[in-house]
Amino acid sequence: MADLTLEDNGSELTADVDGHELVIRYGWAKDGVMRVDFVGVPSELGGRGLGTKLVGTLVDKARADNFKLVPVCSFAKLQLQRHPDWQDVLA
Repeated sequence: MADLTLEDNGSELTADVDGHELVIRYGWAKDGVMRVDFVGVPSELGGRGLGTKLVGTLVDKARADNFKLVPVCSFAKLQLQRHPDWQDVLA
């Protein structure tokens, strides 16, 4: 599976997969801390691990752009807990 390319519209990060939009809705809790409010994968793409890949892509972006994450979304929180190697980006 190819890497996801995230597009940022100021309140959502999106990625296109097979004509469907994956989405992370976010807000800035404070300087340098992104609040992850929602992670969404269309049901047509379910079962392919794209939600986990989407969160992983956000983790890579947080590292590259030097910001931390606060997962409000239960899916994002679970994925960050399941991946010990992603703990460094938690606020």
